Amino acid sequence: MNTAEIDLFDIDATNIADSGRRVQMDRNAFMLCTAGSVTLDMDSRCYTLHPGDIYLYSAFAQTTVVDYTPNVQAVYGAADFEVVLKALEAFSDSQHIIQIRMQPHISLRAEQFERINRIVGLVRTRRSEPSLFASHIVMAMTQVLLYEIMDAYMTNVPAGNVSASRSDTVFMRFLALLSQHFRKEREVSFYAGELSLTPRYFATIIREKSGLSPGGWIARFVIAEAKTLLLNPDVSVKEVSNMLNFPNQSFFGRYFRQNTGLTPGEYRKGRNP
Repeated sequence: MNTAEIDLFDIDATNIADSGRRVQMDRNAFMLCTAGSVTLDMDSRCYTLHPGDIYLYSAFAQTTVVDYTPNVQAVYGAADFEVVLKALEAFSDSQHIIQIRMQPHISLRAEQFERINRIVGLVRTRRSEPSLFASHIVMAMTQVLLYEIMDAYMTNVPAGNVSASRSDTVFMRFLALLSQHFRKEREVSFYAGELSLTPRYFATIIREKSGLSPGGWIARFVIAEAKTLLLNPDVSVKEVSNMLNFPNQSFFGRYFRQNTGLTPGEYRKGRNP
């Protein structure tokens, strides 16, 4: 998948059965129900989607399909961090992020459902019609889709008091802090300190909640932003390094290769042949 795009799949009873009912855990995603119904389990809580309902998957949330009707139809969209990062930054306060994790299911208004469904169709159509600017157009349309989904969520579920465990709150506050500070702060101790926790206890909570270490999360955000910046051929690798506050270009190159298996130049060449 081009890192500027989102994967879109049609869901029905057949491919739910074939998938083993396990939802992909290492990406952010949504499911939009268009017919029938499907029941999802996340963190031992069940959510039943009917036509016009949408469910937002948080990366690394334990989500499975526990039941569905034979006539179920849905659209499933999944994207890596370089796609959703900008949308996440627009809602980076911890209250909203916790809200999405604790209340991932909403019923859309009729006009919201029609608008989101229409944009999904436009993304698919534009992707199948290659042109000089196709990848940039799809990237822009993908961002519009994500913003529409987030706008629908915030409109239907205003921020308020949510019931979250201490570990849930720590994890979501970490993601909120990370979205704000990852360009300058890559030390685990910084985030542990902001949350008034020892680095060891902080790391234990984050790994237990997500299966990924704090350092792994930090790297995901940094590499996602680096990939986005490298897509612009007018920005040099040195400038990308500076934007992400690396001490020098060589250090950035080693960090990027360690986390992707490619140098920044190799990645750029592969994306901009």
